[in-house]
Amino acid sequence: MNTPLPPRMVADALWLLTARSRGGNHWVSNVHSEIQSVDIAGHSYPVTLLNDSDWQESYVASPRSTWLRYARQEAIRQVAPGLSSLVKATSCLIFGPLSALMHASKIDQAAIIGNYLISTNLYPKLSAQDIAGLTEVMRQKHPDRPLMIRNICPEVTPELMENLIAQGWKMLPSRMIYLCDPQQKSVWKHNHVKQDAKLLIDGQVEIVHQEHLKLSDLDDLRNIFRQLFIDKHSHLNPDFSLAFFELCLETGFLELIGLRWQGRWVGILGLYVHPESGWITTPLIGYDTSLPQELGLYRRLMALLLQQAKERECRLHYSSGASQFKRSRGGVPALEFTAIYDEHLPKSNKKYSSLFIKLFQQCAPSMLKRADKL
Repeated sequence: MNTPLPPRMVADALWLLTARSRGGNHWVSNVHSEIQSVDIAGHSYPVTLLNDSDWQESYVASPRSTWLRYARQEAIRQVAPGLSSLVKATSCLIFGPLSALMHASKIDQAAIIGNYLISTNLYPKLSAQDIAGLTEVMRQKHPDRPLMIRNICPEVTPELMENLIAQGWKMLPSRMIYLCDPQQKSVWKHNHVKQDAKLLIDGQVEIVHQEHLKLSDLDDLRNIFRQLFIDKHSHLNPDFSLAFFELCLETGFLELIGLRWQGRWVGILGLYVHPESGWITTPLIGYDTSLPQELGLYRRLMALLLQQAKERECRLHYSSGASQFKRSRGGVPALEFTAIYDEHLPKSNKKYSSLFIKLFQQCAPSMLKRADKL
């Protein structure tokens, strides 16, 4: 008797199959990377390869956008308009050397493993043997590129981080995130959590789950996402294509939940659940920013996320940004890293890589602090 594949495995396989034939921009419009794959513990995972680091390339594929462009953009955005020219000029003193070192080390052309082009990749438990085998295979497949794995957090996957370090991988801080365990009663005692939960049952805004969404709804839902994360926040966020929304609706790659108010779509949440990791997060969230703040659309979406995590008995990865908001709702700060491996590269590349890492680590605290205010 044939046993059907788990939905998560089917969704990931379809994402990878299409990405390998059509490239990363099929799923994320501002990612122009080649997609290959590698087998880890019997499963195929994507490997993203970026050759030309275009200035509009999303941080989910571009290390240059992750550490340099996004940080510079936030530094400029958070000062008064009259000071922006001064900040732009001053930032060149910091980001210029970092950019040169990144190019010389080839970090901006890394082979990124397990990268589904979403803000937070969640990983299964991988043994020391799995990591050793993966490292050796990737060294041989990409002898001229550094290797990279995004979204490594010791609180989320402690063994993975330990096993990577044991194989010679280096950890470079990438962002401040917030974690929460909704199974703890203390989380639900926060006044903000109680107030947000009331919004879900006040009847003002309708919550529409995945099974009740239609293909004809997706264009409006995508526009709501783009209104917040692309138009308002940053063009370096992943700009999910309409094809990606269709994949989510058809396979549950992300489980979509919409908010509808007075007959119009006003909010969207995309849940990413990795059953082997025991965590849930939301790489896709958006709401109509033109509506009154009193409607509490963001609060409703985050309350819905917390509720879903509790019902599924998962721990919650709140991702980054909105520090004060997430702390007041049970979020505990944690540092997330990007793992880099370059032991197979020529000495010159390794020398520049070490200099980049050393210099970046000196700049990282202030850069992460600025980005955390989003």
